[in-house]
Amino acid sequence: MTINPTFPLQTTATLSTLPFGILRTPLVAMAQEHELPVIEDSDSAVTVEVPGFGHYHFTAQGDGIEIRVSAALPDRLHMLKDGFAEHLEELQPGLSQTLRWSDTATVGALPPNVHATTVMSITPVGRAFLRVRVKAADLSSFQEDAIHFRLLLPAADCADPAWPHVAENGATVWPSGDKALHRPVYTTRHIDHAAAEMTFDIFLHDGGRATNWVLGAKPGDTLRIAGPGGGGIPQTSQILIYADETALPAAARILETLPRDSRGAAVLLAADGADCGYPIVAPEGISVTWLRHVDQQSLCDLALTARAERPDHFLWFACEKSDVQRLRAAIKQDKPAPRKSPGQGYIAAYWSQS
Repeated sequence: MTINPTFPLQTTATLSTLPFGILRTPLVAMAQEHELPVIEDSDSAVTVEVPGFGHYHFTAQGDGIEIRVSAALPDRLHMLKDGFAEHLEELQPGLSQTLRWSDTATVGALPPNVHATTVMSITPVGRAFLRVRVKAADLSSFQEDAIHFRLLLPAADCADPAWPHVAENGATVWPSGDKALHRPVYTTRHIDHAAAEMTFDIFLHDGGRATNWVLGAKPGDTLRIAGPGGGGIPQTSQILIYADETALPAAARILETLPRDSRGAAVLLAADGADCGYPIVAPEGISVTWLRHVDQQSLCDLALTARAERPDHFLWFACEKSDVQRLRAAIKQDKPAPRKSPGQGYIAAYWSQS
């Protein structure tokens, strides 16, 4: 089989003690669970695409398996290797430690998807957000197919922070104990590739470690980030968006990027509703409805009703974990939903009350 030529970087590893037949079914099930397209599934090979990132290609080799990973950029190649090591550990505990890849990634080095940036400015956006602009040496891998990334924040009282490194099996080893990093996910709001500058918005809330960091940050500070991560701009012109405050930056990025003839609806939840002042620009064909917490309307219930009325629309849903779990459970029980296929929805928990 010929791997997609748009993913020119490749690396391979062999698991000589794990028969292909044992791993085939759980690999396909895991891909389907994460809504990743399975573009080949046979008695001797499985190929899984990670949209925008690359391919996993698994081939029977004697009594074992050859794993080939393909990607367009070095950082994404690393992230795919890291992701496979994590999933393999779930499927066969301990086996991921035996992985050895054919590329020349430097053991002990900083992972290629970790970037050191300099804070350039911090400005208010509406009533409850601060917009941070950072500059890096290179942000070329941050594209519309992956608009999320992680802040890497040491504990406030940590005078000598530790940073992740690459292990022998290609996985990322994160600091632990009192050196552990807080790694919240944020959305790229705007990026200037020529200047290698990026902006993102932080929702301010009491007790949040990212909130505490940004309130104490100033231009010139160093901020390390990891990414980009999954979740890009949906390739659709029909969409239903449901988002609370934590997901407003991602919803705004998507709405302003959609084709002008897009149709659908965006339902946005904030403590002050539209008075929160967060800027939202949407195509004319997409209605924007603001809700307040005191309205006590469930985003999950509203999304399920809209999904039943407009089954051909892409559903984008992001808010608190319990609502996300309830929505996923309801969709799973929706027997008459053969329309549901990889790429037709995005449902993610952006925070948890517990």
